[in-house]
Amino acid sequence: MQVFKLYMKILKSKLPTLMIYFVLFTILCIASTVGSSTEEKFEDSKLDICVTDLDNTPESKALTDYISKKHNIVEPKMDIKDALYYMSVDYSLTIKDGYAEKLASGDTEDIFEGEYVHESYSVAYMGSLLDEYVSCVRACAAGGEDMSEAVKSAEEALGTETDVTVVADGSGASANQENGVNYFRYLAYILISIMINALAPVIISMKSKEVRFRTNCSTTSPLSFVTQVIMGSMVFVALVCLIFIILGIPLGGGMYEGRGWLKVLNCILFAMISVLIAVLCSLMMTSTKSIPIICNVIGLGMGFLCGMFVPQTLLSESVLSTAKFLPAFWYIKLVDMLAGVTPYSSSAAVQCLLIQAGFAAAIAALAVLIYKLKLQSNE
Repeated sequence: MQVFKLYMKILKSKLPTLMIYFVLFTILCIASTVGSSTEEKFEDSKLDICVTDLDNTPESKALTDYISKKHNIVEPKMDIKDALYYMSVDYSLTIKDGYAEKLASGDTEDIFEGEYVHESYSVAYMGSLLDEYVSCVRACAAGGEDMSEAVKSAEEALGTETDVTVVADGSGASANQENGVNYFRYLAYILISIMINALAPVIISMKSKEVRFRTNCSTTSPLSFVTQVIMGSMVFVALVCLIFIILGIPLGGGMYEGRGWLKVLNCILFAMISVLIAVLCSLMMTSTKSIPIICNVIGLGMGFLCGMFVPQTLLSESVLSTAKFLPAFWYIKLVDMLAGVTPYSSSAAVQCLLIQAGFAAAIAALAVLIYKLKLQSNE
């Protein structure tokens, strides 16, 4: 176990630097989780709208009144194009002459004219509001109401508010566990970052020419050397996992129980993968200067592709198809299932764990192969 002892000796000498990385990333994880778990309620955004009514009929005035209840109708003190450019007005709406007539006949094409600087949220919002209003009026008119009654009925229907209550699903998890989801999502990025930044300098020191040449002359096989390096890394990762698992109790939705222990197993398994990634990267690095670059590429790459920063439910099929070839995808998929974001399935949960174990085995085998090739090199 000489390699293991040497590894721990080097790790101990670099402990102050490792603690800096650990503390910084831990603070980042806690801040991200607490900041994103704040309960927020949806509120309609009010836009500053300039309305020009060229039709001047009861129907067009009813539309103006409806818009005024949803948004702020303003009268610009300058030319409308200048007002739009300087963003004192979000959208300029012109109700064209003949609006009421066309609305009654069912011809709703070319009844409005909108002016705006560029395509934006405001433009989409106003377009949706106008389409919704006209469709509702036409539906009421088609039901036999005259236009004055149809306009009133449409305004009443569109003014109805709906109370939304978030309830737990069949697995006992609810949508208000978003803080727990966020903690374990962000933890994937934190684990990869800590392992690469903390362990890579140690492993690069272990594979220096002096150590490598002495290893060649000893009876230590390449498999034994890499195995002892991985064992030393596992001691470090065990301590890191213990700390994050304990932090996961208050930040991750409460004490672990039932399926909650799968979070712990998932976390430990992905931490092992992170260590193996750090070992593999270190074997291919020649200098510690490249560590931050490699860490950012791997950490941020997996973060955006696999659902750490953007939920997998919002990612496109093409992105998800690519992400399936990365271990973080399966880690996040299990996190979402355990939190009730996606339906839970015991077979799918086992699949996620087994695939991650397969990634771990493949990365470990690749690390041994690369180290053998390094031993045969004269560099």
